[in-house]
Amino acid sequence: MSERPVRKLAAVTPVLLAVCALAASGCAGEPTSSGAQFQPRTSGVLTVATAFLPAPGFWQGRGWRSGFEAALAAALARELGLDRVRVVQVPFATLTAGNLGRADLALSQLTPTASRERSLDFSTAYLTAPPGVLAAAGTNADDLSDLRALRWVVSSTSTLTPILDDRVRPEHDPVVVEDRSQALAVLRAGRARALLLDLPVALGLAHAEPGRFSVPGQLPGDEELAAALPQGSPNREVVDSALRRLQADGTIDRLVVRWLGRSEDDVPLIRSEG
Repeated sequence: MSERPVRKLAAVTPVLLAVCALAASGCAGEPTSSGAQFQPRTSGVLTVATAFLPAPGFWQGRGWRSGFEAALAAALARELGLDRVRVVQVPFATLTAGNLGRADLALSQLTPTASRERSLDFSTAYLTAPPGVLAAAGTNADDLSDLRALRWVVSSTSTLTPILDDRVRPEHDPVVVEDRSQALAVLRAGRARALLLDLPVALGLAHAEPGRFSVPGQLPGDEELAAALPQGSPNREVVDSALRRLQADGTIDRLVVRWLGRSEDDVPLIRSEG
């Protein structure tokens, strides 16, 4: 998720949401080439922070056990030799400011940026995330002129808003709200026709609500989604190794099909000017 961090960190008590049992064998994960093993804050438990609940396609269902990142958390726990996943909800601005609420890592549709890397360590990417167009179902948007003609809603804290302003340059003044949840409410209410999101997030929403949303296109971009770890965490190398194994054995590709419905390659590219 491309939201700008808030510099002032408000005190927050994370909300414990779920503890999911896993059929994991053993008590230690496969070590990296250097012999490092995952060091959880709670023995046998992978504690995962996330901000947006529900997040269709990523965190949904009873106990937040369904969705791409929920399933990725379970797969990571198995790779790391842990028995359970515990989910805690932490506000997005708090996460990006470096406070994961005592979680081992965060899976919250996070895009690594230079400013965030001053407060967090990021894993290797698990998804590419160019800008995606989330539109009301039935919206036609085949080229840049179609995008310009749409009524947009934007978040004042999103790093994607300047991309919309600079590349698309809508004909109508967009509806401006504070965050993604408010932007989706505007889109659902019909006060706007389109919202620019990280492509996997847009795909997850359209897959979960096909009668309401569609993803007619994407803009060029090289953004990615990655897990965030506390700065200086000893676990970054072992998390990177686990993610690479999940990429190599096809687990992540299967999760994309199951929870997002389409991959980046299936979405038309709309080239922008400049």
